[in-house]
Amino acid sequence: MPDPLQILGLPTTASEQEIRSRYLELVRKFSPDSQPARFAEIRAAYDDLSDPRRRLQRQLFKLSTDSLSEIIAEVNSDHRGRIPTDELLAMG
Repeated sequence: MPDPLQILGLPTTASEQEIRSRYLELVRKFSPDSQPARFAEIRAAYDDLSDPRRRLQRQLFKLSTDSLSEIIAEVNSDHRGRIPTDELLAMG
């Protein structure tokens, strides 16, 4: 699957609010009735980005291991510690 951020036309630094806003904008533009394939692609990209665990996994596989601590700190602050750090470290 292509990069979900590219599908939604967002930078890698996009916040959850920016992702949701862009998703809603695109859903209004590409309805499932008029363009089902494009709608499905947009929906799949949003599902990937809206799940904090999947988004983090995608980010981890793209970045070097030097950035791991930085990413964990960012995700924990964005999600108020709802993702267990031990679980994230086990993924790497």
